[in-house]
Amino acid sequence: MLKIRRSKPAGNFTILPNELLRDDRLSYCARGVLAELLSRPSGWETNADALSDRARRHRGDVVGEGRRGLRSAFAELEAAGYMVRRKEKGERGRFVTVLEVYDVPQLRGTARGTSADGTSVNGTSASGTSSVSTEGGRTEEEDGGEERSSALAGARAGQHARAREEAARRLQDLYAAANALSDDRLRRLLLQFERKRPRIYREQRQAALGQLGREDPGSLGSVRAVDLLSYKYGLQHYCGEGKPVPDWLAKFPR
Repeated sequence: MLKIRRSKPAGNFTILPNELLRDDRLSYCARGVLAELLSRPSGWETNADALSDRARRHRGDVVGEGRRGLRSAFAELEAAGYMVRRKEKGERGRFVTVLEVYDVPQLRGTARGTSADGTSVNGTSASGTSSVSTEGGRTEEEDGGEERSSALAGARAGQHARAREEAARRLQDLYAAANALSDDRLRRLLLQFERKRPRIYREQRQAALGQLGREDPGSLGSVRAVDLLSYKYGLQHYCGEGKPVPDWLAKFPR
């Protein structure tokens, strides 16, 4: 049993939407990075490498998050719409890359405007936390290096975004096919899952029961609802992590 103990701070705190903190598209690392950035004032400058250096200074090389992990977290946030990349002119007229950070995902083309649900305007989030510029140059040499680094980071982020979009489309197709399964076929696939990967099966079933218990307790009495959500969690376990979905788990009737 998990018991939550909350304090009631009178100041120096940040309000964040639960949807952000529970966004299952994001790794826990990416959620933590986003919370850190949104707690900072507007105009605060950093990037993935600087955050990694800071973590290593405070927590050591062994436990401090590495550059690769934090760059991956930044790529996740950009792919999910919490970061929007744009170019702007610096002090000497040179273009620099700026990442604007939001507490609600932005559709493409909504940066510095209003998000789809109207909760983010002009780069300021609904919680009152301003967007954070996360990249900026200091010298002409550094500007040139940052532009090259930003171009590489942008290419990597684009690759990650495309891979995630493809995985998301694949997962939605699998969900749609799962919805069309008969109760008997669904049960047979789950039995296969339980026999071949018992530990993972138990984990996904518990996750499904937990979600239904939170969101729709009445559905816990429906065998179909529990089985279908457990099965979808199993699909997400493989497809959501970029793993190939085993044939024995996704053997749909033609």
